[in-house]
This record gives sequence, C-alpha cells and structure tokens, in this order.
Amino acid sequence: MVALSGVLMTAALLVLWRGLLWRGRRLPGVQRESPLLVGHRGVRGRLPENSMRAFSAALDAGLDGLETDVQRSRDGVLVLVHDLEVDGVPVSAWSRAQLDERVCELATLDELLGLVRRRPGVWLNLEIKAGGFRCGRLVAELILAVRGSALEDRIIVSSFNPLALACARLRAPWLRTAYLWSTRASAPRLLRSPWPAGWLHVDALHPHYRVVDATLVAWARRRELAVNVWTVNEAAEVRRLVELGVDGIMADDPTALLRAGRGGEL
Repeated sequence: MVALSGVLMTAALLVLWRGLLWRGRRLPGVQRESPLLVGHRGVRGRLPENSMRAFSAALDAGLDGLETDVQRSRDGVLVLVHDLEVDGVPVSAWSRAQLDERVCELATLDELLGLVRRRPGVWLNLEIKAGGFRCGRLVAELILAVRGSALEDRIIVSSFNPLALACARLRAPWLRTAYLWSTRASAPRLLRSPWPAGWLHVDALHPHYRVVDATLVAWARRRELAVNVWTVNEAAEVRRLVELGVDGIMADDPTALLRAGRGGEL
C-alpha cells in the first residue's frame, strides 16, 4: 500500500509539473508588435553571417531582433559560430586567435551584447550550440554573460539539446528558454517533436516553419508559450505564419522579411 501511494504521488507530481505548472513567461523588455521579425544569424548572403556587420545591417534595416549561435573557444571566449566544426575540428578545440584566422569576421557574444544594449527593445535569441553531454561550462558562462549584460528582459536562450536547456533551467530559473526542433531523420524520434518542452518548462517553442500549423499554435497558446519559427525565406510561408499568429519569424534577408511580414511581397 505504501509503495502504491508513492507511485500515485509521483505520478500526480509529474502530471502537475508537465501540465498545470508549465506556463510560458514573456520578455518584459520587448514590447514590439507581433510577429517579431528576426535576422537569422543577422544577415546571410551579402555579408558574413554571425558577424557584427551582419547584425548591424539587420537592425539598421528595421528588424525587431537577432538570432545567433553561441559556442565556447578553447580559451574560454564565447564566440558566435554556427557550425560545430571549423576546418574539421570542433570549435571548442580552437583558441579565439585560431578562430579569428579561420572564421570570416568572427564575432563574440560580448560584442553582440554591446550592440544590442545600444538598441532599445531589440529581442535576442542565443542558441546554445552543443551536442551531447559536454555543455555545462558553455551554459554556465553564457548565463554569467546574460546576467552581466543588463539585457535579461530581452534575451531568450534556445537549443536543440534538451540537456543544455535543463542545465540552464537548473542554474538560472529566471532565464527565458526555448526548445528548438525540426523533422530531420538524423535526430532521435523524441527530439523531432515538442514533447521534451514540457519537462524542460521552456517559455517558447522554436520549430522549423514546415511543422507549424494551427493545431501547434493553439496548443502553445493554451500554455502561454511563444512560437518563434525558423528559417522562413518564402513570402507565401511568411504570410501563412502571420495569419496563424506566430510570435516571431526568423529569416535570412531582412528587407524581404520586412516586406512580406508587413503585408508585401518578397
């Protein structure tokens, strides 16, 4: 009887955690009109992605926010690099100086935070780029950077890696987080759906735009979760997502995104 009571109590607590206690929290420092139009890696194509020039160009064009990828160099610098490897070697194995020689216009998180600090109301999505279990140091140092930036009310931290998000949630309960997923066959089945999001108590869902429909948006609304989608470079898809009521749209070309997102054409 005692064992059964324990099992029932555990089950009840899990249901409570996954259901009633899970509600998204918004970012009070971002008051711009929805949907937020966001520069994916700043600008892609005409400028080096994830560079300070790319970030500045996206904001100068009139976008509401930026998305970028955060990794840690061997000597402890938080650098903004998308691929997990550079020249076939993990980013974490290169020093900052070595990355400077190999990545065009390498930018650091500190430099980006300085830019965003000068742009009131700009939304910033920092994606933790870490595979597997080796993410603790990166997460810890990212949290310190966000806490010291005075931008906590404008930053959301996202990842495909549930362990990274769990680590962030445990270390910094105040930090807004988002779960990233797509339908890539290479990913484990459970990670090709929003299923892990509830256990992680994320504040937003960041799905690939192809998996977004009215059912997903309604499901997110019931939990007060933001839905921010990537990477949308087709006018028809931008309009479809605007009509569905998503909260944020990430794209490569700021001018085209602004045109489509505000009712024009790409």
